[in-house]
Amino acid sequence: MTQKKNQPTNFFALDIGNKQSKLKNSKDSYVFPSSLINQRDVASVFSTSKPDGVIDLSLNGDTQKYYWGAGILNYSQDKIQDSLGFEGRYQRNIYRLLNEFALAFLAKDYIESELTAVSVIAGVPTGDYNKETVDEIKSIFLEKDGQDFKPRRHLVTVDGKEIIVRVVQVLVVPQPIGTFYDVVLNDELKPNSNNVALNRVGIIDVGGGTLLLDQIINANLDRQARLQLPTGADTLYNSVKSLIELELGISPDVHKIEAMVRDGLERGFDNAKFVYKQSANNIFDITELVLGEIDHYTSNVIDKVYGAFKNIAEIDTLLVTGGTSNILNHDMFEKAFAKQAAVVFVDNAEYANVNGFLKYDKYLNSNM
Repeated sequence: MTQKKNQPTNFFALDIGNKQSKLKNSKDSYVFPSSLINQRDVASVFSTSKPDGVIDLSLNGDTQKYYWGAGILNYSQDKIQDSLGFEGRYQRNIYRLLNEFALAFLAKDYIESELTAVSVIAGVPTGDYNKETVDEIKSIFLEKDGQDFKPRRHLVTVDGKEIIVRVVQVLVVPQPIGTFYDVVLNDELKPNSNNVALNRVGIIDVGGGTLLLDQIINANLDRQARLQLPTGADTLYNSVKSLIELELGISPDVHKIEAMVRDGLERGFDNAKFVYKQSANNIFDITELVLGEIDHYTSNVIDKVYGAFKNIAEIDTLLVTGGTSNILNHDMFEKAFAKQAAVVFVDNAEYANVNGFLKYDKYLNSNM
């Protein structure tokens, strides 16, 4: 069969969240902070090489070079450019840069001849899903051509290597679509046998900056039953920061708190331990403080779900997802809805959206 002109041959999925950026291609998945450091801001006569845990990136024609990766969180807050924000987020330069760099980073897994017809799928919160936002995101990857868009070639340098990728198609979708299709479709793009697609599903997406509450019925978004709140995990991190200031009399770094919470939960909620390291000589065990704030935050999320889902008795399944859904007290959350709906904490929740985006994009293109 003859391939159509500009028919995608590779598919990249992006979820550029307020706190975390999740990326996926057909070969691998990645997660980075949604933050950058301009190399000029951390340049030093004592620097002999790039720091650990970062990627060196620059756009073609741009005089500025950036670091991206988990290693940037080792720097002080005043050196970090983050994308956390709500008004005008999709017009900000850092949002554009994160998307460009994500595209190039995914492309590095392929040889140049495989990058001549790439489809990009990106998700946005349901409340942000409108023509203006869709066009803003499309304009990052495609060339504006009157009222339409045409393919665009990108050139980005990643760790000294030039990456050239040509984007021919961009899909922008409401974020809950990702988790939904990750649960509904298997890796062969066939329906799973869990009947979720036929049910009314509530999706609770706990992100870094936002808490997203949506419902899907028969694979369609119910636009009458949704809520978007600026109370993602960053709310918890800042509450912990305030308590540390109050109880310990020090000025903690919120990025260190975020890393501490993530690391402390790696062994599970029952074995969680949270230690804040101000310096080599000032180390504080604040486990009880953090656990108390997690319970408080979980209780608030439960209240928001009940407030947003007035029809809770009609919901078959509550899917809990998002890059920071693991910070919830799972037992408390499940007990709160035990008589209303089945609660499912999505496996590999941090990547659920991009996994589903990629499946959805491939599924659509396979049926064109």
